[in-house]
Amino acid sequence: MLTAEKVIKEIYRLPLVEREKIAFHILNFGIREYKESLEPLNLDLWQKELAEKPFRLKEASEYLGVSTVTLRRWIKSGKLSGYKIGRAYSFDVLDLKKFKRSFLTGER
Repeated sequence: MLTAEKVIKEIYRLPLVEREKIAFHILNFGIREYKESLEPLNLDLWQKELAEKPFRLKEASEYLGVSTVTLRRWIKSGKLSGYKIGRAYSFDVLDLKKFKRSFLTGER
């Protein structure tokens, strides 16, 4: 049986150009409404649109590859900035990207 996990693994084996095409079709057919004419995927614009929506705690921990407990600890110690609205944390995607690049890879 074909599962989502198997499909994802197969997608990662494809060249980047083909992965971009798949991402475009998923966005247009799976998330946005169907369009007769399909424009090529503008990956930079797509990433910019994704970066405008903040990550929640679980999304941020998955992106950084750490547990939510570690992420909370980093926020309390000041290593990482996050916004707390009520009981929920919110993170700017671009801040997470910078943090991942500099702190986790040792490039300070």
